[in-house]
Amino acid sequence: MATRLLALFLLLFFAAGMFPGAARAQCGGTERWAVKVGADSGASTVDLANPATKGIHELIAISRPPIPSDEDTRVAAERNVYVVDGRLVKFKLESGQKGDQDYHLVLSDDTLQFSQGKTVVPHSIIAEVVNPDCIPGKHGTVTTPSHFEHQITAVREKFKQQFPNITGGWNDAEGIPVRITAVAFFDRDHGQTGRAGNGLELHPVLDIVFEPGTAGTPTTPPASGLLQNPGFENGPQGWVTGAGIISNDTNEPARTGSFKAWLGGYGEPHKDQMYQQVTLPAGADTLTLAFYVHVSTEEQQPQVFDTLTVAVRRPNGSLIKKLTTLSNQNAAPGYKLKTFDLTPYKGQTVRIYFNSAEDAGSFTSFVIDDVRILVEQ
Repeated sequence: MATRLLALFLLLFFAAGMFPGAARAQCGGTERWAVKVGADSGASTVDLANPATKGIHELIAISRPPIPSDEDTRVAAERNVYVVDGRLVKFKLESGQKGDQDYHLVLSDDTLQFSQGKTVVPHSIIAEVVNPDCIPGKHGTVTTPSHFEHQITAVREKFKQQFPNITGGWNDAEGIPVRITAVAFFDRDHGQTGRAGNGLELHPVLDIVFEPGTAGTPTTPPASGLLQNPGFENGPQGWVTGAGIISNDTNEPARTGSFKAWLGGYGEPHKDQMYQQVTLPAGADTLTLAFYVHVSTEEQQPQVFDTLTVAVRRPNGSLIKKLTTLSNQNAAPGYKLKTFDLTPYKGQTVRIYFNSAEDAGSFTSFVIDDVRILVEQ
């Protein structure tokens, strides 16, 4: 009887997670996992006291060192800690049979472009928020604590507080500005979404600041000088549009300043139009259209009734490409940043068009502000 009771007691201990090593060994990763979580023999050499501030482009330009074949060796470049400002485009919990339970973050610059599939672009980098319960790795082979366990635990909780309703699969972070402090790690290329061309990751993340240096308002993409009056503060100057579309009407506040473009909002058959003609520089490496839009509606049914179409057209008005169509189904509080690649049209004179269309019934408003064309050379 005593033997049976002891066996039952031990079973309950393991099931309840009172033996941390046994419970924690069921999650985490495998490849160079000790280095990824700071539990390797070289973790104490990581320079936590002197983090270097770098931009995403600077990190992507770092030469990739030879990567050791063993699971414990940390190369010299992986002793660096970086502070990086960027935009959090999307993230997901790496779950499932092969997942390591990290939050996989896709960071980009103001273009919001990122590597995916077989396409690698020079605009994005991966950051990983580690699960502190998974330090031992998938098979429990990591037996020492993480040198960064305090920071890992704190940033994990901070991330979950920012995003309390994390869903399975990808979560849209809408390009929120972030400042990340993290250790450098070089991973192999296995098609990760958001990967940098040199394989550099911010892994593990030691701290994250959401919307740094702001009071809760996302930063505006920098002006390129290509568009006139990009924030509409000079009224309709530079834009071809109907009367009253560009205004300082406080019923739909501007994102910044006092003026914005308000298309729709009538609740009856109605169309609004706005465009600006611009010559895109032929020598640009990349060109990105960026603007903020707020969609509000009184439509109640889950169907498309009212739309906003954004398109690139030739000077004669003929269509080159429709970039997107938003509708009453996109209604949400606040302004959302939208970006689109204009690089295929460099060297051309084009018109950037915004067209809204409402049907009879409830209204939908499409409010646009801070339109920019970002140029990288």
